[in-house]
Amino acid sequence: MTRMLGSVTGVDEAEIALSGGVDIIDLKDPKAGALGAVSTEAIRKTLWLIAGRAPVSAVCGDLPMEPETIRAKAEEIATTGVDYVKIGFFPSTNVFACAEALEPLAARTKLIAVLFADLAPDFELLPLFGRHRFHGAMVDTANKANGRLLDHLPPERIPGFVDRAKSLGLMVGLSGSLEAPDIPRLLPFAPDFLGFRGALCGNFGRAGSISAEAVSQIRDLVPEQPRAGGSSSVDYRLLAARGYSPGADPTLGTDRIFVRDFVLPVHIGAYSFEHGHAQKVRFDVTADVLQVTDHPEDMRHVFSYDIIMDGIRTIVARGHIQLSEALAEQVATHILENPRVVRVTVRVEKLELGPGGVGVEIERKRQSTRRSVASGSAGRKDRSAVSQPRQQRPDVIRPTIVKLGGSTAHAAEMESWIAALAASRLPIVIVPGGGLFADQVRKTQARMDFSDTAAHSMAILAMEQFGHIILDQDERLAPARSLEEMVRTLDEGRIPVWLPSSLALPAPDIPASWDITSDSLAAWLAGKLGTDALLLIKQSSAFSDSDTIDSLTARGIVDAGFAAMLPGGIDFHLAGPKDAAGAGALLASGKLPGVGIAASARPAKKAG
Repeated sequence: MTRMLGSVTGVDEAEIALSGGVDIIDLKDPKAGALGAVSTEAIRKTLWLIAGRAPVSAVCGDLPMEPETIRAKAEEIATTGVDYVKIGFFPSTNVFACAEALEPLAARTKLIAVLFADLAPDFELLPLFGRHRFHGAMVDTANKANGRLLDHLPPERIPGFVDRAKSLGLMVGLSGSLEAPDIPRLLPFAPDFLGFRGALCGNFGRAGSISAEAVSQIRDLVPEQPRAGGSSSVDYRLLAARGYSPGADPTLGTDRIFVRDFVLPVHIGAYSFEHGHAQKVRFDVTADVLQVTDHPEDMRHVFSYDIIMDGIRTIVARGHIQLSEALAEQVATHILENPRVVRVTVRVEKLELGPGGVGVEIERKRQSTRRSVASGSAGRKDRSAVSQPRQQRPDVIRPTIVKLGGSTAHAAEMESWIAALAASRLPIVIVPGGGLFADQVRKTQARMDFSDTAAHSMAILAMEQFGHIILDQDERLAPARSLEEMVRTLDEGRIPVWLPSSLALPAPDIPASWDITSDSLAAWLAGKLGTDALLLIKQSSAFSDSDTIDSLTARGIVDAGFAAMLPGGIDFHLAGPKDAAGAGALLASGKLPGVGIAASARPAKKAG
């Protein structure tokens, strides 16, 4: 879910922002630079006003890249009790030293590294921030008079930043003189937050005061953050609210939005002479879009043609495409993901293969044109588009997390389990255990006496080794290193196998301890994905339906950290060797094998 961050100067503006529904209150002085800092007194007063009603962040200022200077200022801001401390990383040879100097603070405070789109940002720094325990990373602009974020960071480059940061477990933000028309263009990339200042000040510029009317307009364009206790879902968190709108009037018709003569260099073609270089391709697109009002006044009421052009740029940037037909289908699918689009015509024309243009024109429409557009908050994706080439799935994908114990590696049941999981009708994500590979880490640690931190990293890599064995067993399985890859793989009708190092190693909420094994990591992943069910497959039958998590922990059936990692309200099942034979039939019918386990002393119920 993409949240709205609003930058304010103090208590007066914070009250307006909070009343307007801003998700994260950010304290900065816009007159003092891109990341101008306010006083710690102003921060404390604002925190007192907000009183926990929203997370609060504060910037450290436009500081020189001197490790001690940055560390001291970040420590000062952190003492106020803000939820996030934002630190600018300007181009410098001291970047590595500054990140290292902040690691002790990052262990106890959520630090957000800020890169600048107009200063040639180096996204290869993202692993550095993950390694030094930063909580997040964002892109802003340093010179506000020199253009907006998208003037310096084109849409086709944004997925590279967002996906890489999320794969490292970092919170991701986009900011930089954002305006209302930028919002529908950025939401499809699913950042964790979008940051605003000038757009909240109406026509007065970022140095003016924010206004309730301007806050309301931006708030209406960014899908609402669910309140505490609300359910989470993969499509909101990972795919964002593509084409959010405030609701359609059933009595209104459609508008026709078009893009004409849009020419890009594209790597396309099936012939060998078409490989290795780009050729000019012209796109003509027409989309029939449901109206939301017959008196459109601002971006809340329209479908932006920028979404069409951004989508084409992003698709083209992925690499070589064999066929014009495939390119047209991808463009049509992208546009039909917007719930207001009911029909789209896409014309793809190669301009360099003869005296005239050659290509293809397709028309695709939604199977049902019922006006099921979101009202008030983000709508679910309508996946009934005719151009969708894959199996139809529910709008909200809630995969079951299945941990396949590494101890099954030498067991006769392993092949049965993998075949059953690969054929499951339930959407599942497989988490590999460490098994004999993790056992070797334990033995080597006892012999060489290295730290638990090193052993933790090695044990996670041991899970990946077993993961590759699992992947080698069935072509329906696919590797997934990030949450986005998991969702994409499920969307393609395949089963993701989690290779955990990219997500788990930099995660600050995963202790480096033998109390945390693949059991706990499976529970942690279930929380990250907002799933409903977790199944642990063990090479042991030493449990029953009368067990609880406490009793399983006491006997070492699950690890010591499992209970703390397990999300509340999740349906937890445990299966052993005797369940392997019938697992295929159960999973094919949409049920889980094994027994359900109660969280406390209540007796568990039989599964299935």
